[in-house]
Amino acid sequence: MSVITSANCAREMAVEVLHSSGCLQMQVTGASMLPTLWPGELLTIQAQSLDQVQPSEVVLFSREGRFFIHRVVRKLQIRPEARLITRGDALPSLDATVFPIEFLGKIVSVRRGDRDIPVPPCSRWRRWIGLALTFSVRLRSLALRWHTWRSRESNSKSQLATEEAPLV
Repeated sequence: MSVITSANCAREMAVEVLHSSGCLQMQVTGASMLPTLWPGELLTIQAQSLDQVQPSEVVLFSREGRFFIHRVVRKLQIRPEARLITRGDALPSLDATVFPIEFLGKIVSVRRGDRDIPVPPCSRWRRWIGLALTFSVRLRSLALRWHTWRSRESNSKSQLATEEAPLV
């Protein structure tokens, strides 16, 4: 017997939209990809086959009734199908192998302020900052508060610029 929850319905609906339209937008909710992706940022996900994905790209997969957005560390070619090894930028260990049945798509952009940008690469300093944020609850809390404050400031400035723009 399976339990139907609003979270299950939302997840199934998101998967259906991605499969039918080829594109989906979704908000980041976790901290496993800090400082690359921040909670509240809007991601654009494109449906692709697992064969099209390359190491260092960020992907969406579903496992155990949850979505995961993690970076591809390695791609394995085990006949008859490819598989992915992934990890969150802020996580110390690799995820279990991602199978084609779990794979949903690739993150193609992230909304920062009022513009869409490509997903930032995971540089060495970004990885170290992510691990520091994972292992220090206090540091992660401060970083999340700073990001929330910065996002509010950015949004209020872009709204002010829109309100003050001259009519042509």
